[in-house]
Amino acid sequence: MNRALFLDRDGVLDALVFREGEWGAPLQASQLELLPGVREALDLAAKNGWLIFVVSNQPDAAKGKTTMESLRAVHDKLLRELGGAPIKEFFYCFHRAEDKCSCRKPQPTLVLEAAKKYDVNVYESWFVGDVDSDIECGRRAGTRTALIEYEHTRSRRGAQRPDWVCRDLRHFVHALIGQTSSYAAQSED
Repeated sequence: MNRALFLDRDGVLDALVFREGEWGAPLQASQLELLPGVREALDLAAKNGWLIFVVSNQPDAAKGKTTMESLRAVHDKLLRELGGAPIKEFFYCFHRAEDKCSCRKPQPTLVLEAAKKYDVNVYESWFVGDVDSDIECGRRAGTRTALIEYEHTRSRRGAQRPDWVCRDLRHFVHALIGQTSSYAAQSED
């Protein structure tokens, strides 16, 4: 069986956008900015045997904040910015929380779908995200969890206790593969 990194998109791969008093996903391609070190981290993880998936809630079109066409343009720009990064597949939920679908995080449906499709052992895998629903999703799926925490998003942290808290994806991957003990990944124990 394979081991995998299941990554949230916004706040892990690309920068959050501040608008109307809160941080959120980019709503148009011009707002998308790849975070520093992401490409390096993805390449390093893949080189060390990790399959990589993106599992992300993208409800902004359903909420009327943007269009599906704009969301596709954001995704297309992300693919261009990643420049062929070794991501096996993107799994998106486009529903709102009130739609009560089975694919929206924290439900583990999309993680388990990817695990089945690619023969992934979830118990040897990680879910990396920047909000509680990511951590809860990983826990429900059976993965270990890492929280990417930024100064400007610390107030969004809730009751979920991740296995690791990290500065960014690059630091998480370096710590995970044992490149150095001086990186920011640290146990929450």
